[in-house]
Amino acid sequence: MLIGNSSKKPSLKMVRRIKHTLREALDLSEDTMITVTQLACLEEDCAPLETVIGLLRPKAPQLQHKLHKPTDDVDVDDLIQVCEAWGYHIQDILIDSVFKEN
Repeated sequence: MLIGNSSKKPSLKMVRRIKHTLREALDLSEDTMITVTQLACLEEDCAPLETVIGLLRPKAPQLQHKLHKPTDDVDVDDLIQVCEAWGYHIQDILIDSVFKEN
């Protein structure tokens, strides 16, 4: 259950789609974990729900990026933004094709 005024859970299909797209686009190893969490945003001037995407790699600092929108509204441009925030530069066409195939 979410903290705040909404209890809507993101679709499991979308969570899996985001994880698969990032794993494929970034060519991540099997021992790397991607987390996707939808939370109520309690900060001032924040959307009611935000999506937090984390990257946990062995022997490396955890990376995290927040998108100020519900998980079900995440799109290709958002995933490109996440990758760039993490220091990965990928081709738009690559992430777009992986995202659409799922």
